[in-house]
Amino acid sequence: MQTTISIKLPVRRLSCWTTLGYGEDTSQPAARADEGDEDFKGEIMSSADLDRPSRTVRPWYVATVAGLASFVDGAALSVNGIALVIYQQSIGLTGAQVGLLTAAVTFGLAVGALVGGRAGDLYGRRKVFLVTMIVIVLGSLAPTFGTSFGVLFAGLALLGLGVGADLPVSLATVAEVATDKNRGAMLVFSQAMWVLASITVIIVATTTGDQGRISGQILYGMIALVGTIGFVMRLTIPESAAWIRSREQRRLGTELPGDQAAVRELFKAPFRRPLVVLSTYYALIGVAGNVAASFVAFIAVNVAGLSVTAFTGYTLLAMPTTLVGLAVMMKLVGTRARLPLFLAGGIVFAAGFLLPVVLGVNLLSLVLVVVLASAGSALCGEPMARVWANESFPTLLRSTGQGFVFTVGRVTVAVASALAPVLIAFSPSAFFIALSVAALAGVLIGYLGFRRGGIRNAFTGGTEVSSHDFKSVIS
Repeated sequence: MQTTISIKLPVRRLSCWTTLGYGEDTSQPAARADEGDEDFKGEIMSSADLDRPSRTVRPWYVATVAGLASFVDGAALSVNGIALVIYQQSIGLTGAQVGLLTAAVTFGLAVGALVGGRAGDLYGRRKVFLVTMIVIVLGSLAPTFGTSFGVLFAGLALLGLGVGADLPVSLATVAEVATDKNRGAMLVFSQAMWVLASITVIIVATTTGDQGRISGQILYGMIALVGTIGFVMRLTIPESAAWIRSREQRRLGTELPGDQAAVRELFKAPFRRPLVVLSTYYALIGVAGNVAASFVAFIAVNVAGLSVTAFTGYTLLAMPTTLVGLAVMMKLVGTRARLPLFLAGGIVFAAGFLLPVVLGVNLLSLVLVVVLASAGSALCGEPMARVWANESFPTLLRSTGQGFVFTVGRVTVAVASALAPVLIAFSPSAFFIALSVAALAGVLIGYLGFRRGGIRNAFTGGTEVSSHDFKSVIS
């Protein structure tokens, strides 16, 4: 028999953060001594309502387990580019079929981000990121053991859907378990796991690449294995206390200003500005980074006359610079130094694409493109997008807003990728100039959109130029 106890608490102090082991409630400012006269009648939440949130968890443990979504995301994209070429040679896939299978993953990522993001806000982080990991495992098993085009198509579409749906929910989980001091670092760390996945795939592909179909099976099987481990580890993570608090306040009619939950609120002030800025910035940065990553090897072979093996080996030079960039970003992302760092990275990112125009399309210029683009994007690309997307929206719209931003970015990249071969055939220099323009435009939109204020941090209530303590840069 469940007993309900009536209590009186000040409206601005209703919080379950401390009791649930997630640390202090930093999503709203503390009440002043002269506030709290307005009382309300609430209820003690039952254990069923709390959806198993009572266990104390370490924030960095949550960041690692939830960050497996980024590892799987990076692995899925990297594996696809390698394994499908192997399958083309070993099981007889045609070029058109490889294109359709790649499109299936891309489309699944876009749809998954939109659907999964909204589901995470409606039904809770924990429920969704457990289901999505099951979907990821099932999707990766199809290309591991299947040989028919139909099975491969269904499996890869499912894999894309699962990864796309998982990412915004997992990142919201990380942001909500963190404190104001380590939130940015933990979100940047998730991108480091993406890079680690790419490195792992390259190493596995290099050591097994001459084994035919079994090499592709190992690569896809690795995704299934990581997904299974991730699912088991996620069973130990309770529901986000911030999500529970916002849900209960909404149910009791005591939600605070800014705790909106309806999707239409994203298209109204104050959330319309960050939604537009983030979507535009993320799409342009994504076009520059992802399209370059997809076609630079193609240009190396078909324009510069290099071998795939030789060029791929040189691209590993980008990994150390990327990891150093991410380490710097983890250290400084919670300070006022992050905007200057973002701008500096953007300049390197955009300028790197111009080297083949100046030096000609050759091994040196293409390797420098990869190195500089990787280093620059570590400071101005995906890591910063993840931080801003989580800071810009309230709890019950956090994964929805992120899902929308990710979907716009994925679709834009897919369209740009379809047009890229035509532009490369017309002029490789024009291709690299277009990438540089997209990169520069994206960086400026992100920088000016957040630098000029008007976009408030949902956790601290401050703007980009007021929320971060510059003194902590040297601490």
